[in-house]
Amino acid sequence: MSAPAERGASDPGSQGAAVAGPGRAGRPAAHERPAAVALYFGYRALASLVVAAPLSVFVAQIVGEYPRGDAILFDPGGLMLSELARLSAHAAAALATQLGLGTLLAAALGLLPLAVLLAALSRKGPLSAQDLGGRAARALGPLALLWGLALAAQVAAAALVLLPGTKLCAELPILPRGRDLAAIAVAVVALVPVAAIALLHDLARVAVVGEQRGFYTAVSRGLDALRVAPLAAVWACASRGALAVVAIAGGAWVMHLAGVSTGPRVAAALAAQLAAFAAAAYLRASWLAAAFRLLDRSAP
Repeated sequence: MSAPAERGASDPGSQGAAVAGPGRAGRPAAHERPAAVALYFGYRALASLVVAAPLSVFVAQIVGEYPRGDAILFDPGGLMLSELARLSAHAAAALATQLGLGTLLAAALGLLPLAVLLAALSRKGPLSAQDLGGRAARALGPLALLWGLALAAQVAAAALVLLPGTKLCAELPILPRGRDLAAIAVAVVALVPVAAIALLHDLARVAVVGEQRGFYTAVSRGLDALRVAPLAAVWACASRGALAVVAIAGGAWVMHLAGVSTGPRVAAALAAQLAAFAAAAYLRASWLAAAFRLLDRSAP
């Protein structure tokens, strides 16, 4: 028996090459699945609003009574912004707990719309809601296991770099500005293993939903895809990620220009931010569609 067949047979969650085969005839692009992308974007936008609600309420309590609202936070000199930072130090622990737990819960619940998006991107042609729901539901178990282990691995990898790196920076016999630059360099280095784990995580997710693989086989398929085309995988993910960062930064810049002093300006600022989130969600879907093609290149 061949090695691929052995992997499929030994994994109870795997359906083998017979399941993966039909999807290889063609993969749809992100723009061919607008409903699935819209569902994914809608959940992310709603989850972002819910997670950010405690912080928004806290800021509103401080600057909400001013006629210009939170626009005063961006005035030259940063006086109110500094005051907000000083006051938030007293509530930092509570806010961090709420934001952290809210983010974890939103990410866990977000596995369902993500699974639906991956199922829609897994094959061309019309797909029924029953088919999408069935493929997504079967993948939730392995997806949850992948998410939990990938998160733990990213935290551990970042800690292994940040803890000794920041301690070393604090002991350097240089000026404070030099220590700050060194700390930034350490943070950038810590992002490398975190990003590598995220890349493998996404490829394994694609294998879980698109090929109906189990946990171990999905990770193996992700490693195979990275081994066959590492530069293509990095470029496909990094280029879209950079564009998403540019889109979100552009939305924030437009919000700053629009301000929040009048109703129309508030509407314009909100529309700009939603447009930025929509662009980021589409770029995320585009990367996942590219991940399917990367996985196909390494198919046995």
